[in-house]
Amino acid sequence: MSDWAKAAADIHAAFADPVIYTGAGLDGATIAAIKHDDAAAAFPGGGSTARHVWFEVRQAHLPDRPGKGNLIVHADPMTGETTRWSVIDRKRRDDIGGWDLTVEKAA
Repeated sequence: MSDWAKAAADIHAAFADPVIYTGAGLDGATIAAIKHDDAAAAFPGGGSTARHVWFEVRQAHLPDRPGKGNLIVHADPMTGETTRWSVIDRKRRDDIGGWDLTVEKAA
């Protein structure tokens, strides 16, 4: 394992929360993921309040490629609020051995 791969694994272990994941070969399995919530890219016009929410998931935790509509259930450790999220986009991050899964609140 390279120094960078070990560092990425250590960072994930330190900041990840348990989530329940359905899809990509899993059916309600508990895995670890890091939730990110940032301002979305700027756009012209007023009311620029959109958010970009995504979860970083280790590639090793998913048996298959994640897909749109996969479900992530996350209990926020800060607020205690449990939210169901649906994957709307995915980006394979071989540099960190993970997936960036952009989500929206699921119905």
